[in-house]
Amino acid sequence: MDQDNERDSFLKGDFDDLCYFCRTGDVENADRLISTGININQVDKFDNSPLYLASLCGHIEVVKLLLGRGAICDRDRHEGARCIYGALTDAIRDMLYRYDNSKKFDTNQPFAAHITSLLKDEESRYEMGDVTIKCKDPEIMFIAHKFMIFARSSALHNSTLSELNETFSGLSNDVVNILINFIYLVPILHAIPSVVFPDLIKLANYLQLDLLSEFLDKARHMADPVEKSNLMIGYQYKFTELARSQLKKFVQDDIIDKHIDIGKEPWDSGSIPDPHIWAPFPDIYLIVENYSGLRRIYPCHIAMLSRAEFFKDIINKKFRENNTYMTAKQAVRCGVADSHMLFAELPVCDFGVAEAVINYLYYDSSEFDPKHAFDVIKLADYIMADRLKNIAAAVITQSSEDALSRSVFDILHLGWETGVERLEQFSAKYIAQHLEELTSSKELRKVILESSQRISNREETDTIELVADVRFYLLSKYDLEADDLSLLESDADDLEFLQSLGLLDYQKDINTLNTILNNLNLSV
Repeated sequence: MDQDNERDSFLKGDFDDLCYFCRTGDVENADRLISTGININQVDKFDNSPLYLASLCGHIEVVKLLLGRGAICDRDRHEGARCIYGALTDAIRDMLYRYDNSKKFDTNQPFAAHITSLLKDEESRYEMGDVTIKCKDPEIMFIAHKFMIFARSSALHNSTLSELNETFSGLSNDVVNILINFIYLVPILHAIPSVVFPDLIKLANYLQLDLLSEFLDKARHMADPVEKSNLMIGYQYKFTELARSQLKKFVQDDIIDKHIDIGKEPWDSGSIPDPHIWAPFPDIYLIVENYSGLRRIYPCHIAMLSRAEFFKDIINKKFRENNTYMTAKQAVRCGVADSHMLFAELPVCDFGVAEAVINYLYYDSSEFDPKHAFDVIKLADYIMADRLKNIAAAVITQSSEDALSRSVFDILHLGWETGVERLEQFSAKYIAQHLEELTSSKELRKVILESSQRISNREETDTIELVADVRFYLLSKYDLEADDLSLLESDADDLEFLQSLGLLDYQKDINTLNTILNNLNLSV
């Protein structure tokens, strides 16, 4: 088959075609297929995504197109690391890296890109590091966060700033730069010059960065670029997971376990250790009061709390003049003598709920006691952490009916209150599945009325969202399509046939729903 015929044979309008055009660099046809709604983040039978194929084959214009249309390059996942380290050219690799970093608050780029942004993003001085590291060249200095160095290298746990600088003082700018970039998960493995391998391995061993040392020892003996690229892909993903586990340990040992209970009575802030020498070296104190009136302080870091828009807004708007610091009245209420302590106070909640939020912000944890899921959603909504809301919603919706501690109507109200559509859809599906037993439920009538009132200036012809969703899930309940409903008229006399399709049971549920609507004087 000649080239033109081979090309024509692929013009079928499916995902395989898209992968072909990404391999060949055909921007126009790739654009045409993407416009049909193809999921560009799926993979082919060889586990290759369109973005990986385009980057591997060096087609930068196709890479631009895919990124612009929603392709995910997420270093938290193996596929994202493959795209970056499998890129044919540095230009494509840099584009993917910049894209990943620019999406640091996107739901698909939750962890690695945010850690990298702490080193690269200087939008706010509150997010900048608190440690200046010097190397062999006295005119070059690196800014880092002491808590991040502490968390990532156990060998530096007890180092003072002078001891830290002594460690790096005799090293070249390149070696120190690579080491710091490694700590912050910057994808720079492809840019390590062979001349610095000996010094870098020595430093990695000294700092007990075993995984980095292991990679360097393997990479320096490799000449094949494909083999080396595959090695980078595997290790960059391992570096991300290692950083996550290290931050998990740091949060438990040095934030949660080092919380300070201040009880209900006035309390002297002088008992807080000096944050400049006390691990975890906090720059913000998170104050939480539980339902019993007990208060607790968690030593935290603006750099990590800023993953939530609530804290990011505090930083960006420079609330120092606007109560970023405690007012005298707040200081007295909290029993804190020093009114200049940087703080944030959360709404009243269980300590376990606050700790679930802290764990999420520091290392993307989705693990917490299911009994806290409701309150986690509410607190996540307060701090504007949408991804955490969806994680907690998944905990609720994936629980068995017996494990659900709240009624479906409580879940629906929570969905409305916090804007979590997943909870609304879950509730509608539950109601559809249990409509017969809910027929006489006052709560069902109440939520249908509430749903009808959620539309401003509702006209009689307007759809009631909850009712529309229940109707949809009734079709799903009986495995029907909308087109099947025409059979109720065309085959109205063939009851056995209609019953076999589930149409009669569906119609019975619809009649039940319509009766409820009529009793509420709502338009059917």
